[in-house]
Formats: sequence, C-alpha cells, structure tokens
Amino acid sequence: MFIRSASNRDFATISDLVEAAFGRHDEALLLAELRQDGDIALELVATDRDELIGHLALTRLISPAGCLALAPLSAHPDRQHKGIGSALINKAMAWAEEQGWVAVFVHGNPRYYGRFGFDVAEAADFDTVYSSEFMAVRVFDEVAFGSLVRELDFASAF
Repeated sequence: MFIRSASNRDFATISDLVEAAFGRHDEALLLAELRQDGDIALELVATDRDELIGHLALTRLISPAGCLALAPLSAHPDRQHKGIGSALINKAMAWAEEQGWVAVFVHGNPRYYGRFGFDVAEAADFDTVYSSEFMAVRVFDEVAFGSLVRELDFASAF
C-alpha cells in the first residue's frame, strides 16, 4: 500500500470509492463541494498497485482558527478492516502536527478514533450541531488549544 496526496485525476475515482464505502452519494457530494469551496487542507489516497483503495480529507474549520476536521475517511468495501484507514489517519495526523495545526476534530466512533489519540472528553466543552458523544479531538498544541473559542463551526458544505 502506498499513500500519497490526491490529484485532480483521482477525483472521479475518489467519488466512486466514497460512494461505495458509505453506500450513498451524500459524502461524495460533500467532498466535491469542499473541494470547490477550497476548504480542503489535505487530501490523501491509498493505492495498491494503481488501484485506489482508500481516501481521507482534512478540512479547515471556520472556528476555532487553526483547527481541522477529519472528514470523510473511506476504504474500499472489499478492503475494509485491513489497516487502510489507520495508515491514512496516521499519515494525516503526522502532516497536521508538522504543519503546526492546533488540533483535528472528528465526528465518529470514539473507540476507533481513540486509537489515534482522539479524545471525546477534550472535545466535550465545544458547542457543535453534531452529537457530542461522537465528537473527539486530537490536540497538537496544548497551549493554543486552551485558549480556543469553544464553538465548532464547520465549512459551509457540512
């Protein structure tokens, strides 16, 4: 498996992959709108021999400043539970830390994302329209994180 930045030539295949992984069109449409609006900070793909088998996007939050959201994360249905998502998350988190982002938020299974340092308790005091028991955060800069506005405002596509 090889992980690299997504390119324009990948977008149609990514859309197909995301639809297959989620079993609906919503997330693929969200991704297209995030791209169009320029809200994606990082987009990674996982490939195996020229086949695209996984995808991850990190999007800029409107608020708090300096933070990202991990969404969506997809693995081909035939290749799920084989470490593709883990590899993508690890690569994305290393990038976010290297680039100096304060934190990355995710809305998803706390047990899964907890393996990568995401913490539900750290995210609990942030106001959000999403269910708080599934909101978690991975913090890279504790000092900056402590002074953040406690309201999550996602890109308009969400």
